[in-house]
Amino acid sequence: MPEKLTKRTVEALTPREQPYEVRDDTLPGLLLRIQPSGQKTFYLDYRLHGRRNRYKLGVYGNVSPEGARALAQGVAGEVSRGIDPQERRKADRAKVERDKHSNLRAFLDERYEPWALAHLKSATFQLARLRSDYADKLGEPLQAFNTFMVEGIRQRWKKAGAQPRSINRDIQRLQSVLSRAVEWGVLERHPLAGLKPLKFDKTGRVRFLSPAEETSLRKALAAREDARRKARIRLNTWRVARNKKPMPERSNEFVDHLKPLVMLALNTGLRRGELLGLKWGSVNLSGKVLSVTAETAKSGHTRRIPLNTEALATLTSWHKRAGKPSAEAFVFPGLDGERMKRIDTSWESLMKRAKLKNFRLHDCRHHFASRLVQAGVDLYTVKELLGHSEITMTERYSHLAPDNLRAAVERI
Repeated sequence: MPEKLTKRTVEALTPREQPYEVRDDTLPGLLLRIQPSGQKTFYLDYRLHGRRNRYKLGVYGNVSPEGARALAQGVAGEVSRGIDPQERRKADRAKVERDKHSNLRAFLDERYEPWALAHLKSATFQLARLRSDYADKLGEPLQAFNTFMVEGIRQRWKKAGAQPRSINRDIQRLQSVLSRAVEWGVLERHPLAGLKPLKFDKTGRVRFLSPAEETSLRKALAAREDARRKARIRLNTWRVARNKKPMPERSNEFVDHLKPLVMLALNTGLRRGELLGLKWGSVNLSGKVLSVTAETAKSGHTRRIPLNTEALATLTSWHKRAGKPSAEAFVFPGLDGERMKRIDTSWESLMKRAKLKNFRLHDCRHHFASRLVQAGVDLYTVKELLGHSEITMTERYSHLAPDNLRAAVERI
């Protein structure tokens, strides 16, 4: 039964087994709902655009009956002007959320970083680059980023000597962050939606070995193996002369991981992370194939790579040296059996021995692709073997098939 909601009447209302409501008789729509727990909450019932709705005013104790009545009158005024208080409240909450993550630093720290660490393999690297590349923009509100601002950033980087391909990658990181801000309701629209990437030569850097350089690399690997075996013999001679137990002889085909790793890279085109993340369970020696699992693949998709004669012989010999490793064991483990992290020191030493310049471990992948194209393998097959997500990434090798281009123009 309606009655005026005052402190005395509200205090007198006691809980029941089921929730019940008491309406105020002085202001239409104002009511108090009493829960079995004893909690008492003020609401305003209203009708707008033919639909009935209910707006929470507050819990008794935090809001007095007089305060609830004043709030209800304000909300009723909004309704009379055609404003839905529920939608207004949602908008207010969205604005608070946007303001909370209003600048790039706060958004990266509080929202993007937790998501990236859970979903991106390269999260640590990507976050470090974002904070470094945009160090002078971290305090900027997300709404301040626009195509004019980013164009200024691009021009500054170009003057500093950065290449268009590299600039595009760095801008794409920012675009990805802003895409998440839109998805999570922090931004209403993507401020860089109309930004076009800089044009660049899609061939890019394709460093592969000439026949003479490949010979030098192979000779350097063999010489390194021989030198390490001889060093072990000298060490053992020294130890025996001093009545010390000799170290195991290095009589296997491979003295350590470097030669088999490089030979596999040259013959499969695996990325560095794919090589170091490869486990024996992904290697099928009898089937002459290895699998790059989604866990280690840059694309996030599993792919299978047939093993040619040299790759198969390399893995067979390395498997024998490993002594029946488990399926979960890494093919190229670190000293503790865990995933190897770096090979920079041994690689740099090998390059000096081979007298090769500007050749990275990743360039073994370019060498593999280049040999395929030069042998007449079509680009779509090369794309599948390399695990490229787009054919445009593979097209950088198309210029290495001059005979195919010559044959095409001869048809005219």
